[in-house]
Amino acid sequence: MERYKRYVGEKVYLTALELRDAEEITKWHNDPDVAVFLRDFREMKSLLTIQDEVTEMIKSGEAFAIFDAATDKLIGNSRGCSIMLGDKNYWHKGYDLEALEFLKHFCFNVRNENVVDVSVFSHDTRALACYEAAGFKRCVVYRQRLIRGRERYDEIHLDMLASEYFAMQNKEE
Repeated sequence: MERYKRYVGEKVYLTALELRDAEEITKWHNDPDVAVFLRDFREMKSLLTIQDEVTEMIKSGEAFAIFDAATDKLIGNSRGCSIMLGDKNYWHKGYDLEALEFLKHFCFNVRNENVVDVSVFSHDTRALACYEAAGFKRCVVYRQRLIRGRERYDEIHLDMLASEYFAMQNKEE
């Protein structure tokens, strides 16, 4: 079944997240290289659990599936501006940043939000750099919020105001 492409770029396109995406998302949640960056990384996730989570995300009205524009392959998903690029083959190649530009547009222009926030753990330097490159600013740090073995990581919250988003858009024009 063909999907409606809501936003189309050079690298990615975004569609509504669908229940059929749950199987691939389950693989990502159970891949240690991906799961290490997730809030609930300690939990093994069954397909049924992910299907329930995807159903809730779909009900929110702000969940997208992220596809490679060249291959039509599902590579990630999002809720608001929080992105999970689950396919490791697409890391460090700008796919997340392009998707984030569409998500910011959706949050500020379609949903008319005044502030959009995301959070990452300090060991996820790739995500932190992506959000900051997209214009998000650090606003709150919860020190040592995550403990993994003997390591402790901060939880970093970033946000962007609508006024900041629109100022950036005006500079690009």
